[in-house]
Amino acid sequence: MLSMRKILVPIDLSPAGMHVLQQAQEFAAKFSGTIDLLYVWTPPALQAPEAMLTGVGAAELPLLEWLRNNAQEQLSKFVSQAESAGYAIAQSYCDLGDPTTTIIERAGSGGYDLLVMGTHGRTGLSHALMGSVAEKVVRRAPCAVLTVRTAEARAGH
Repeated sequence: MLSMRKILVPIDLSPAGMHVLQQAQEFAAKFSGTIDLLYVWTPPALQAPEAMLTGVGAAELPLLEWLRNNAQEQLSKFVSQAESAGYAIAQSYCDLGDPTTTIIERAGSGGYDLLVMGTHGRTGLSHALMGSVAEKVVRRAPCAVLTVRTAEARAGH
């Protein structure tokens, strides 16, 4: 039988992430599993990562470090909201990188049995231009993948 005990939930910190997390929680409950969250962030394309931020009374801080701290803070808020809503989160990870590659690498190195991730359900030109992280992950993941249509995707179809 397929094991579903170690579950990774890549999230984008949007409100739809709670719906995805709910689906993951149902699998975790059925299979006595645990849930880890993964938030993958990328720096803005037009900013040099070695740029520095300064302000009145503030020490210089490399832009990349400031962005990393901000991403971690946003993930911590999401985790707090999820735990307040009754979701059990074992670990949370805030990784810098390309979302598809980073999700696949984390799934493989972490020995996960299942990925549960949202899909926006883009079609046509939007899909052609932006692609689908979920679609790419499904093709290359080292484990089973459950895609959950978000409310936005369900409303569009």
